[in-house]
Amino acid sequence: MNPLIKKGYEKPLEETDIPALGIEDEAGTQYSMFMNKIDASKSSLFWIIVSCYKREILVSGFFALLKVLTLSAGPLFLKEFINVSSGKEAFKHEGFVIVLGLLFSKCLESLAQRQWYFRTRRVGVQVRSLLSAAIYRKQQKLSCSASTEHSSGEIMNYLMVDTYRIGEFPFWFHRTWTTGLQLCIALMVLYNAVGPATVASVFVIVLTVMLNAPLAKQ
Repeated sequence: MNPLIKKGYEKPLEETDIPALGIEDEAGTQYSMFMNKIDASKSSLFWIIVSCYKREILVSGFFALLKVLTLSAGPLFLKEFINVSSGKEAFKHEGFVIVLGLLFSKCLESLAQRQWYFRTRRVGVQVRSLLSAAIYRKQQKLSCSASTEHSSGEIMNYLMVDTYRIGEFPFWFHRTWTTGLQLCIALMVLYNAVGPATVASVFVIVLTVMLNAPLAKQ
């Protein structure tokens, strides 16, 4: 991006100044892969899209899991550091090891989160591209009677709204299960720290969610 911004500072940018997309990110490439999967499979549209990107979904899922684990390691490192500060040192220079471990976990957490976000957003854009191309091709083949049943506004709604929502799915899919996993790990850490009093905190969390639900709905 830096050379492009520098060039834009020196003169107005033209189309030839903007780098082209990689072949794997072009709508034509994604659409061809999608159509090949449709021809070879009898599955639903959802599972065909998943099969197109299952590798990227699994890789981004791994980074999402790594992010949750490294995030959850922070309180454990801090607890051990407090023990060392209280004179409960298990071995010499344990404090330095804990600090280095905390630093490493935070760097790993940041890296995992960036990879998770980037990969899922990229898959989302690719899905939107192939669906937009598929809708456009389908529109070109509509008969006159079918064209009267599907208005241009309805088709534009498919292109702008529905494809966007489907493209957001890879990111929010990982967000859903990682949130549940993170909550479970947090409760385990809390139970290890305060014992049965954790039950009271869980009750408060559930009560808060129940009270917030009507407000969120409104």
